[in-house]
Amino acid sequence: MEKLNKLTVQNAGPTIPVIPSVERRMFLRSFGIASATTLALLSSCAQDNLVAPSKSLSRSGARTGAAILPDGSIDLGSGDIGISNLAYTLDQLEVAFYMTAVEKASGLSEMDRKVLMELHDHEVVHREFFKALLGDNAIPMLDFDFSGVDFNQRNAVFDAAQQFEDVGVAAFNGAGPLIQDAEVLKIAGKMVSVEARHATLTRHMLGPRTYFSLGHELIDDKGLDLHLMPEQVLAKAQRFIKQKISAVNLPKM
Repeated sequence: MEKLNKLTVQNAGPTIPVIPSVERRMFLRSFGIASATTLALLSSCAQDNLVAPSKSLSRSGARTGAAILPDGSIDLGSGDIGISNLAYTLDQLEVAFYMTAVEKASGLSEMDRKVLMELHDHEVVHREFFKALLGDNAIPMLDFDFSGVDFNQRNAVFDAAQQFEDVGVAAFNGAGPLIQDAEVLKIAGKMVSVEARHATLTRHMLGPRTYFSLGHELIDDKGLDLHLMPEQVLAKAQRFIKQKISAVNLPKM
């Protein structure tokens, strides 16, 4: 456990390449105006390279890394490491879901599959960033159970995607005040904007061509996005994760 007490990242960190958006002309030719809107959303999701911070997390914020508890559950760790492992958990979940959807879902159009694959690719960028950032402090690769999602129904796939993306946005919103390392907080701010675009896109995919939703149910009376604390996030994600995840050591407000 001693080696888990400090998070180290290679100098300069790995630069994760931008995932290219679906080719614009193909979308406009094949799918019309509605697809141009989709492309604009996807393109805006992939503007920045993500680079792992060149220095380790601050000692006051890093704390301890992941560990296997006596009951076999996986503890996310504490401090900024624990928060980063929670984000890593969600990114693993989303990557696995989108790949499963692309491989198993029926009734999807070519456009649907392209959108799901691009969402998958964006989440791979996020997942690999946290994997590099955490190093030996990271949780292991997880196994998932999506048996509760009807992959034979196109709208069920995008409804599940919307729920995952909404949780991702709320998770970053809730974790922001708990993060102590300024570099990690800055990157989390960039990631939550991407997750929000994903959430908007999945709503767009669920509606007719004339429909657009801002997700009013997720905005409070002050015009601010809702947030979830880490334990609330994990409660929503756990039913899809085969391993038991513990957030007992995560920071609290």
